[in-house]
Amino acid sequence: MADGTLQARISKAFRVRGDGPRQLYYAARRASRFLSDGPRRAALRALPAPSFTIGQAEGFLVLPPGSFEDLPAVVADARETLVRYDAEHPHGGKNKKRFLFNVLDSTRVTRETPSMRFALREDVLAAVSRYLGVVPFLTAISVFHSDVVEGAPTSSQLHHCDGDDVTQVKIFVYCSDVDEGSGPLTILRADDSERVRRHHGYQYRQRLTDQQVSDVVGSGREHAVLGPSGSTVFVDTSRCFHYGSRVAKDAAPRLVTMIQYQTPYSFMLPASAQQTLAFRRLLDPSQSPLQRLVLGE
Repeated sequence: MADGTLQARISKAFRVRGDGPRQLYYAARRASRFLSDGPRRAALRALPAPSFTIGQAEGFLVLPPGSFEDLPAVVADARETLVRYDAEHPHGGKNKKRFLFNVLDSTRVTRETPSMRFALREDVLAAVSRYLGVVPFLTAISVFHSDVVEGAPTSSQLHHCDGDDVTQVKIFVYCSDVDEGSGPLTILRADDSERVRRHHGYQYRQRLTDQQVSDVVGSGREHAVLGPSGSTVFVDTSRCFHYGSRVAKDAAPRLVTMIQYQTPYSFMLPASAQQTLAFRRLLDPSQSPLQRLVLGE
């Protein structure tokens, strides 16, 4: 059996377990990378004071439109991407949910794509790195379109924590106005989420109903992110229960750009992660050391 296949099987076995086994795997991966992560530790120490922070207890931060000058371009590009999307001949990708379509072909992303420029902003990378405690990898950029789907909520429309990593950050930029009917991203604080996981003995392949969550923390604890186009959310989707895309009948569809950062110890990344990252091809000598590390140098 190839070493890569063995690691993938071990990773998958730990990924879907509870918090304890997952933390053990994470610690072992981090220890195994101690020497190679020297530049990441140095870059983390050299970070300037952040202009904004993601609280550890909350696990998420919501910022209004206008917080970053790049956002209008990100929104406009996402809308153009949706217009260009050919549903009859979709690009490759693992996300096949009927209620959540990725309309972006990531192989077409360049250094000048607005979402990439935003993902590599130094202030964004500083805030994400300080929250995670390590300079992460940029692992995905997607544009998700959600519309009405008949039937009871399923899959990521139910409360869940992402199993990709022990801790990660996803940025969601609303590229359409989102109200209650548009299926807003709805988040439970990280500290409340930990209580729910302990109570239910949560395994990271599970989905929980609204009732199962409210039975532990009470009603009204979730934060539904509502707002106009350009609203931006930083959220640790591994530590925070969340759901979305419950678009109501006759409500406006939801369009959102998603940017994902994972630690080098993610369950989804091989030991040679730097060589396999989707955006490593965009490395350029003109970029800062922090940007190059995030892209996979």
